[in-house]
Amino acid sequence: MSARTQEDLRILAGAVIVPAVLGLALSVIWWAAGGDGTFYMTVSLPWLPFAVGLLISALLLPALVTLIAMHRHVEQVRRRTVQEQTASRRRLLARLDHEIKNPIQGIRAALADEPSERQRASIDAQSQRLTSLLGDLRKIGEVEHTALELTTIDPAALVEEAVATITEAPGAGERRIAVSLPTAPRPLPPIVGDEDLLFLALVNVLTNAVKYSAPGDAIEVRGRAAEDVVVLEIADTGRGIAPEELDLVWEELGRAQEARSVEGSGLGLPMVRAIVERHGGTARLDSWHGEGSTLTLSLPAAGPTAGG
Repeated sequence: MSARTQEDLRILAGAVIVPAVLGLALSVIWWAAGGDGTFYMTVSLPWLPFAVGLLISALLLPALVTLIAMHRHVEQVRRRTVQEQTASRRRLLARLDHEIKNPIQGIRAALADEPSERQRASIDAQSQRLTSLLGDLRKIGEVEHTALELTTIDPAALVEEAVATITEAPGAGERRIAVSLPTAPRPLPPIVGDEDLLFLALVNVLTNAVKYSAPGDAIEVRGRAAEDVVVLEIADTGRGIAPEELDLVWEELGRAQEARSVEGSGLGLPMVRAIVERHGGTARLDSWHGEGSTLTLSLPAAGPTAGG
């Protein structure tokens, strides 16, 4: 239990006990002084302060019990959160160790002898992999802590720009990419947000859709307005994710088993979620193994303040 919690409990315990003790002291003094008289409610008049103090204590006792229960619950939640964060950090460090160890071992092996052209190419590829990994880690840190540059954004234009960007990616031309956004009678309302970060999130999601699908697969970007929220869905008919691995892909460097054969760092979706949550929104992934996935981004139209 924290020092602040202990202090709060001591204060409330005092508030419960003091009225009864004070009332008892006054009653004893009154009685010792020869006080007489009878209260018509059958309470001897000198003992009236004690009765009143006891009544106040009885009224405050439920508050003390409730506060103790609340503090115990908060403390349990805090300990559980710390344990989960510790376990998450350990998993991240283990994955980071694995991700960095492999390129380093490849570089060391290539340098064991006089490097050939093939080995030099391997060294260059492994170095680029390390640089990319560290760059993505740095980018997540920036996303989580850099101040947002809020402007009013047209979500339709943002989607069109992200789709135009992704069509230049390797393999995108072999996918059937379609965009379905409402135009009549009411198009998607403008949203308040950091345009660069939201663009980065959309491009990351679309990149994953291309990367984990096959030539001929469909990728759809859909949008709708729900009350004060703009909902964007990016769906594909790719390989999908097994149900037991859905939580894994939201963790830094976490990758589904079948995705490990595809080049990537496992930092894309954690970055997407960090961006969306900084805007007060939510990111949800639904996936059907062997059929495809749908990533749903829900963004409050009024921006981060309205989203909490």
